[in-house]
Amino acid sequence: MAKKLKTLVISDIHGNADALRAVINKEKNVDQSIFLGDALLSGPQAQETAELLHELDPDICIMGNHDEELLDPSIYAEWPAEWVAFNNAIIDSLTPDAIQPFNDYLPSGQYKLGSLEMYLHHGKTDSGSHAALPNATDDVLGTLDNHSGSPIVMFGHTHIQFTREVGKTTYINPGSVGQPRCGKLHACYGVFEGEQYSPRQVTYDPSGWLAALERMEALDPFPDFKKWIRDGLLNGFGIGENEPWTQFAAEGYD
Repeated sequence: MAKKLKTLVISDIHGNADALRAVINKEKNVDQSIFLGDALLSGPQAQETAELLHELDPDICIMGNHDEELLDPSIYAEWPAEWVAFNNAIIDSLTPDAIQPFNDYLPSGQYKLGSLEMYLHHGKTDSGSHAALPNATDDVLGTLDNHSGSPIVMFGHTHIQFTREVGKTTYINPGSVGQPRCGKLHACYGVFEGEQYSPRQVTYDPSGWLAALERMEALDPFPDFKKWIRDGLLNGFGIGENEPWTQFAAEGYD
C-alpha cells in the first residue's frame, strides 16, 4: 500500500517568525508543503521568516498581494505615512537572498501535488466582489477558481480558518499563521494526510515578535500605530476588534 503523504498547508505569515517556527516544530514529519501567499509584509520578523521559509522550501508558493508589494513598493507608496514607513523599514532590513525567491511565486491556478488535485488562490477577490469569508455566498467562493469544478480549492487572505462544501468542491482556508483575526493568539494552518484534510492550530510565545517590533525605529514617530500593531497580535484580532471579525470570533472560528 502506498504511503499517505503528509502535506502542510500554510498562508498569511506576515513576518511572524515565532508563529511559523511553532508550526514547523509541531509538524516535523511533513512530506510536502503548500504556501498560499503573504509571507513577509507587514511584520517585524521578515528576515527571520524568509529564512524559515527557505528551510521549509514549500513545493508550491502562490503569490499574495503583500508579496506583490514586496517586489513593487510603488503599490503602497500612497498609503498612510505609518504604513509606508513600516513597509519600507521591513524591505530595507531584508537581504537580496530573502527577496529573490518571491520572483518565482506562482499565480492562482490548477495544481497537482502527489495525489492532491486542487485549485490554489491567495484569496483576494476582485474589488467588485465580496470577500471570501465564512458567510460568503457560494457564488463568491466560486469566483476564486472561476467555478472550475476542481475537487479542492485552497485560499487564504481573509485570515479565518474554515471549510465549505459547494457542490462537489471543497473550499479550504487554512487560516493565518501569523495574524489570525478571531480573537486568539495562535497560529492556524492545515494538514492533509493523503487526501484527508484537518484544520490545526498551535499556540506560541510571541516575545521575539514583540521585541522585533519594539526595535523598529521607523515606527517611533507613530507610537499609536505601533501600539495598534502590537495590540492586534496580542488580542488576536490583527487589524482591529471590529466587524466582521468579532462576529466570527463569537461564532467560534479560528
